[in-house]
Amino acid sequence: MARATAGVSRGRPSVRRTDTRGGDRPKKVGWQVRRSVAEAVKEAVEHGAAESQNAFVEDALLRRLKELRREKLYSAYGAAAQDPVFMEDMRSITEAFSGTVRDGLEGEA
Repeated sequence: MARATAGVSRGRPSVRRTDTRGGDRPKKVGWQVRRSVAEAVKEAVEHGAAESQNAFVEDALLRRLKELRREKLYSAYGAAAQDPVFMEDMRSITEAFSGTVRDGLEGEA
C-alpha cells in the first residue's frame, strides 16, 4: 500500500507533534511489542489514524499516562472521603461559605 505524501491533507485526524521548544526532544527507545501489535499500528497509520507510527504510539502512551494519573487522583479522593477529620473540615468550610451562595444575584435578599 502506498504511503501518502507528507504535508498533504487527506482528511486525516490532526495529531499533536512533539514540542521541541521546551527541550522535550524525541528520544529513541528500545521497547518491543508483539509483531501483531506493530502490524496493527502500521495499518492504522496507513488508514489515516496518525501522521506516523511514532505519533500513533506516543498518543497511545500519553492517553494511558493520563488515565493512570486520573486513577491515582481518584484514589486520593476516595482516601480523603474515608478520613473523618478531612470530611469534618470540609463540612465546616462548606458551612462557613453557605451564606455566599446567593451573593451577587439580583433581586435576592
